[in-house]
Amino acid sequence: MSQDFDQTTKGNGVQQDLKVALGQLLAEQPGQNKRQLLAGLKRKGLLVRSTTDVNRTLYASSGMFHHDGATPPRWRLTTGAAHDGSVLTAAPPALPRCYLGKMPRVWQAEALALWRAHGRRGVVEAVTGTGKTTVGVLAAAAAVDAGEKVLVLVPGRELLDQWYDVLRRDLPRIRVGRVGDGHEDAFSDYSILVAIVHSAARYLMLPLGTPGLIVADEVHRYGAPTFARALEFGFGARLGLTATYARDDDGLVKHLEPYFGGVVAGCTYDRGLADGILAPFRVGFLGTDFTAGERKQHDEYDGLATTLRRRLIFDHGCPDEPFGEFMTSVNQLSQGGHADTRATKDARRYLNAFSKRRQLLADCHRKHEALAKLAPVFAAANRGLVFSETKTSAEQAAGILRGHGVSAMEFTSDLPSIERKYRLEAFKTGQVRVLTAPRVLDEGIDVPQADLGVIVAGSRSKRQMIQRMGRVIRPKQDRRPATFINLYVRDTAEDPARGAHEDFREQLTEVAQDLVDFPRETSATDLFAWYYQGRLQI
Repeated sequence: MSQDFDQTTKGNGVQQDLKVALGQLLAEQPGQNKRQLLAGLKRKGLLVRSTTDVNRTLYASSGMFHHDGATPPRWRLTTGAAHDGSVLTAAPPALPRCYLGKMPRVWQAEALALWRAHGRRGVVEAVTGTGKTTVGVLAAAAAVDAGEKVLVLVPGRELLDQWYDVLRRDLPRIRVGRVGDGHEDAFSDYSILVAIVHSAARYLMLPLGTPGLIVADEVHRYGAPTFARALEFGFGARLGLTATYARDDDGLVKHLEPYFGGVVAGCTYDRGLADGILAPFRVGFLGTDFTAGERKQHDEYDGLATTLRRRLIFDHGCPDEPFGEFMTSVNQLSQGGHADTRATKDARRYLNAFSKRRQLLADCHRKHEALAKLAPVFAAANRGLVFSETKTSAEQAAGILRGHGVSAMEFTSDLPSIERKYRLEAFKTGQVRVLTAPRVLDEGIDVPQADLGVIVAGSRSKRQMIQRMGRVIRPKQDRRPATFINLYVRDTAEDPARGAHEDFREQLTEVAQDLVDFPRETSATDLFAWYYQGRLQI
């Protein structure tokens, strides 16, 4: 007899039946992904509507099932687990004595256990929004309980304040200090220091012979030679936190992996959705066209950049890949002081063409028109974020939305610290409904109220896309899905038809509630209807 699991999964007996059925399928054929398992369940006569039900059971039964970390994950029975579902569940680990925060999520406890099993070294890679900060806080609390000093590295001012506030909240009996942005605290007076990386890189932070833990938030940033100086070898315990452990240069191989090691644990979109940590989300790609004048300029800059890149590689010895290493070499050549003045000239011309091409994409007139089409969507959303590439484009985007009756403000790195804090607070309270920002919101800043994100311009980095989407896919109280829209110029490096964000789109196909490429004739009414349809799916 068939059973409708979509209606009855709340029952313990039904949930157990599903677990048993999954165990049988994996005993017969290990290494199946969620879609294969869903098909197998249906062949058994179990009416499971979606892979979400499959994932929820697999992740909730971590003592019985484990996966290989691939995308999508391939599942197997844990050694010692029987396919009838009989398996001993490990007791949850005791929390550090000084920790008074919320109970950790299952994936966070698992990540900490795996990190400890790797000798308290390694990187936790978790998609933005799943709570990797809590992993760092728990590791810091346990280190303080053990008499160790803890250094938390952050890339900028906002994360300095955010980590400081979280640590003070969750470890209220522990002295927490700061380094950077006018603060000069030291381990002689504090058990934990939160430090901006460029400030920490100037000093020897940990006194010699003192046991310590370093927690590096946004760890991928510290592969740059200047920032890598902050990675002191006196810290025996090392934890990196990131959404994507990758760089466009050799900084991962040269600096990060020798210091932290590899990824030891994490949380994928699959896991976050199955555990209810992330909101379901919908993704749309909206293409625009250059004006005739913009197209002419773009193609000239694009052709020149292509020619000069080839010359820089073959004539002047710049590395072809990774792209970050190529750009580092080009920047060095552009400084001059070389015997071959042609190399310096070619490097400068390339950088100019590259910058002008990027500026054209960022300031495309019809992207502004597309943003104006989205004004009704922003007005209907709880809060919205617009991700731009430059300060000027952020200011233009805010102006366009204000002109259509939407309360919007730009949020840029050159604003005074007090003004940035004011604008973030105004956004959180709803006084401002939309923030427009060039990169400054990409990493770490917590804006849980946002449920709509629009990319006007950005890099082709998968990490940047994951970070930006993570700003809007925190769970919402009314369970509405988040919406993410990417604007791009057709027939350019931004165009998915030319391979832009191919890996990211492939990953989204597995997990997004809806992924749509809007046709050329899409109107403002069509965009609002698509958005509103998603709101009706609550």
